[in-house]
Amino acid sequence: MILEDNGFILMQSIVVPAAFSVVALALGKRLRAKTGWIAFIALLYSSILLGYSQWLLFSVPELEAIQASYTWLPDISLPFGSLSLGNFTLRADGLSAPIVLIIAILCTLISIYSIKYMEHEHALGQYFSLYLLYASGMIGTVLVTNLAAFFLFFELMLIPSWALIGVWGTGLREKIAFKYFMFTEAGALSLLAGIVATSFIAKTFDIFEISQGMTGVAIGVQVALVVVMLLGLFVKMAIFPLHTWLPDAHAEAPTPISALLSPAMIGIGGYAVIRIVYTGFPEVVAAQTPQFMLILSFLALITMTYGGYMALAQDDIKRLLAFSSISQMGYMLFGIASVSTIGVVGAVLLYVSHGLSKAVLFMVSGVLIHDFKTRSVRELGGLGPKMPYTAVATLIGFLGLMGFPYIIGFWAELYVFTGSMYTALQGFSHLIEPNAIRVLITALAIVASVLTASYGLWTVRRVFYGQPTERTRDAKEGSMIMLVPIMVLAALALILGIYPSLVATGTTRFISELLSKLVLVV
Repeated sequence: MILEDNGFILMQSIVVPAAFSVVALALGKRLRAKTGWIAFIALLYSSILLGYSQWLLFSVPELEAIQASYTWLPDISLPFGSLSLGNFTLRADGLSAPIVLIIAILCTLISIYSIKYMEHEHALGQYFSLYLLYASGMIGTVLVTNLAAFFLFFELMLIPSWALIGVWGTGLREKIAFKYFMFTEAGALSLLAGIVATSFIAKTFDIFEISQGMTGVAIGVQVALVVVMLLGLFVKMAIFPLHTWLPDAHAEAPTPISALLSPAMIGIGGYAVIRIVYTGFPEVVAAQTPQFMLILSFLALITMTYGGYMALAQDDIKRLLAFSSISQMGYMLFGIASVSTIGVVGAVLLYVSHGLSKAVLFMVSGVLIHDFKTRSVRELGGLGPKMPYTAVATLIGFLGLMGFPYIIGFWAELYVFTGSMYTALQGFSHLIEPNAIRVLITALAIVASVLTASYGLWTVRRVFYGQPTERTRDAKEGSMIMLVPIMVLAALALILGIYPSLVATGTTRFISELLSKLVLVV
């Protein structure tokens, strides 16, 4: 059953933050940091609407999706026929609903955090205006199912985030913002090329109609289309070797924006891989091309290992967290490439886990930078007794990344690795060699996950234990307006770890049905 969104719930969740960006711009000069409360009100409204959507999908088993469709552009006449851009369709289902809700919650809480963190910065009306547009772009990217509209929202994520880094960032912010823009725009152009080619061949921009349009198209052509789009999405995810923009951008962005770039934005690339490739190109995912998904698994292994090793080598706490994000995107891609229900559900749970845990850690880094005016881990120490709430939140954040039980990250990693091993042992049994290779890759990935525990616990040890340094001798707990959002996210990671069905129930139903269609393709 698909519920028609006659109350414009999904549309409001995008439009309200965008509309309030104009209000923030108009009142920013007078309100300064208090403009953040305008952003908070708008984003809280969106979070409530999206939370209601997620609750309906969780509580009504027969409900497949909440959907709203609008006519937006007429057909385009071409010399060889007409091309329809289709309807502007928004859809909250088992895949998009939990991801977009996490985005909205993060944007809402980080807007409060920004009020204190950014209070001494300039042009805060412009800052919160761009912040709201950035949030609107991320929400729209996840909800929309028309590829043309998807690209427009994809670009709406890029432009405000580039400006936020370039104007309010630190260090060589202009050069780093330029590098970030060029990398992600090159990826966006690759994505656009794949979208245009796909629409001409399939005669549609609707993601759910592409598979029908691809019937009879040579598998080599389909793989080429997928590769072109994946290049753009992998730049967004910072998959090795397309990752070099991320450590600079995430380290030098203002910390509230780092807490959105890393936990919320980069994972949208992984969401798009599931949405576009699994839905639109089932023949590429299915048994006709098992080596293709195996290659993605190997790429994921390299990414998670490289990111973990580089995180171990960092003294700058924000660069450490940035390389950690690269590693976590490797985990997400590993689940996506598993071609199993449990693995792909694990990838969605990984997005949720990484979103909550990494937002906590970036916000904690902002507290440390704000209070002690340093990003060097070696200049910190002995903070546990002086900052107990911050210490507990940091520990929860790192334990979530490493997959510790009772935190949502445990279920994410368990599902990701179980799904990959299941495919290796029970999957395409007529292809023995690729399955043996997948067993090896999965085993190596499990071993590589030790790196997350290494850099996480080592960081906690250096920052919160031992003797206080000269900088931390007179330390005390940070501002409550910065601590409350951190503690809320840490608590949410624990709640979902104890009761993961709040996220996993609808997602499992959706992914199971999606992958059941691959059997028909085989």
